[in-house]
Amino acid sequence: PCNDKDIELAMGMHLQVMGDTANLRAARNIFTRLRTWAAGGQVNTPCRDQGIELGLASVFVDMGEWEQFDRLQLEKQLFPGFETCLCFSVRCFRELTEAKDILPAHTTLLGKALHWAVLAVERSERTSASCLSQLAHCFRLLSVWPQLRLQTLGIEEKMEYEFRDKAELLFSLANELEPHRQELKKDEIWRVKERQLRVIAKQTCL
Repeated sequence: PCNDKDIELAMGMHLQVMGDTANLRAARNIFTRLRTWAAGGQVNTPCRDQGIELGLASVFVDMGEWEQFDRLQLEKQLFPGFETCLCFSVRCFRELTEAKDILPAHTTLLGKALHWAVLAVERSERTSASCLSQLAHCFRLLSVWPQLRLQTLGIEEKMEYEFRDKAELLFSLANELEPHRQELKKDEIWRVKERQLRVIAKQTCL
């Protein structure tokens, strides 16, 4: 550890990108240590530093530590920009991809993921490919979600084609902003789980 926050943040983010459990734990330790330092030595206390708070939140998402994420209480810190909204949407969506069956609680998670993704796109003024892509993922999942479950979100009529078209449009806009996204392998575990969840959702509709 050193006394340079930027170096520590960069190291934490690099370890997170490298992935695997050991690296994620190391990244979590770095962000946790930074948070305690920025909060004047107080443990488990918001430090009001957006980079540190969102960095730790992102690691919790990658590790599937949903309760730890929620304890951060990011919604009370009111950080500017779209990043916090995007982080909330990803958090809900990633937990949703762990589902093995379509239960009412999963529809609630999908609704929250959609809500925060819309806010992220609005706050970014459609200039963030990540926000557009996240919203696209939500619409694509909505396009195969059981109709009876959708009614709890206030969606009364079948709109799978509209949702699918919106998803394709949003993915296209994201790729226009960042063309290199189309060259990524996109073989992350959460993407595999997302595809599996879409299959489960389709089977539930039958």
